[in-house]
Amino acid sequence: MGGISSAMISTAEAMRVIQRQVGVVQNNIVNASTPNYVRLDQATMAKRFNPNVESSSGGISAAPLLSGRDRFLEQAVWERQSSNGYSEQSLRSLRGVEAALPVTGDRGIPAAMEKFYSSAAQLALAPNSDLSRQAVLDRARSAARSFNEAANEFGTLTAGAGTELGSAVRDINTLAKEIAAINQQQKQGSRGGTDAGLDSRLHEALEKLSTLVDHNTLTQEDGSVVVFVAGQVPLVVGEQAYALTSTISNEQYQIFDSRGENMTSAIKTGRLGALLEMRNTTMPDYSAQLDTLARGFADQVNGILAGGLAANGLPPVQNLFTYDALAGAAATLAVTGITTGELAAAGAGEPGGNANANRLAQLSKKPAINGLTLSGYYGAMATTLGTRLESARGRNTSDQQLVLQARTLRQQVSGVSVNQEAAKLLEYQRGFQAAGQVMGVLNEMTDTLFSILR
Repeated sequence: MGGISSAMISTAEAMRVIQRQVGVVQNNIVNASTPNYVRLDQATMAKRFNPNVESSSGGISAAPLLSGRDRFLEQAVWERQSSNGYSEQSLRSLRGVEAALPVTGDRGIPAAMEKFYSSAAQLALAPNSDLSRQAVLDRARSAARSFNEAANEFGTLTAGAGTELGSAVRDINTLAKEIAAINQQQKQGSRGGTDAGLDSRLHEALEKLSTLVDHNTLTQEDGSVVVFVAGQVPLVVGEQAYALTSTISNEQYQIFDSRGENMTSAIKTGRLGALLEMRNTTMPDYSAQLDTLARGFADQVNGILAGGLAANGLPPVQNLFTYDALAGAAATLAVTGITTGELAAAGAGEPGGNANANRLAQLSKKPAINGLTLSGYYGAMATTLGTRLESARGRNTSDQQLVLQARTLRQQVSGVSVNQEAAKLLEYQRGFQAAGQVMGVLNEMTDTLFSILR
């Protein structure tokens, strides 16, 4: 009887383990679409078996739940996400710069300068015509406005990058608090087994964080994680989140860790890295080039007119253009209060002539900045921007494919396959049926023995 009883106990335990396995499979299936949920497996282990000792009944028992999460694959996804966040933000930012620097069509700085040169050519044909002189002034104002508009758009892009930077820092801090709160819950429930819900929430937060900034994580024995960003800057340690802060110093946007250390130079990737590059490097560079072009245009025109004669046969008493170099030549470029009569269309020593008007008309062909014409300098700016934009577009396309590949591989290794889980259910069903048959046989044997004993 002792052997039969032990066998019945062992079989009942096996049926309970199979029921647990079925429960785990069912949980996997219903969470198949839960973000960052990974497959759980109910492992089993053989119990000690000694047929010579009644208490060693053998059979199986439930081992701890096994998580399908692979740390290497998770890190690979995070790295790809950070790279994609950088290239995606860079592409978006450069598209904004491209819109502010048109190179085709009847708009923007090149078109405005060409119209000004054209009005100067018309003035050369009729140097004493008030209508021709007024047209030059009108085209000069249009050219100044085109520089002003481009500078304003650059200012808007710069301010927008700063606003997005502040938002990105706040998002990072919010995710840090969320991860710290999950760590706290993980510690409190660490003795109660695997919490698949907390685990999926944690890795969803870490994946969102990777889009904003690169990070590394270390998993502790109690299930919590330590998160470092931009190398070795602590963001989350246990239940404590260490907030990042931001400020503007000397026109540069800077990020500081919780200790007040400047970590700006360490941030190279993620959306935060791209926004810092846009705010601190890209926009200042293009703004400086735009100011150089505006100064070159204004100085060249003013220089030519200063060497000529106005309608009264005397040198002009004021320039055509004015600007404030400290506040930005492009943003402040404007036409002075000059009148049509004060416009020096004639060359020195030839009152009533058109030599100066001809010089203005030929300005489009004259090297003015770094051996380039004014239009050529603008074209070089646009060409460099186009090259950077195409490079960013290609990198972003590649990054998107790499993110997809990393996620696909992670899903194949760690994710839930409904077909595989269904196959497991069939396997467990057969095991349960077999255990049930064994239990039935053992019951019959027990009944037979009781009948014999009676």
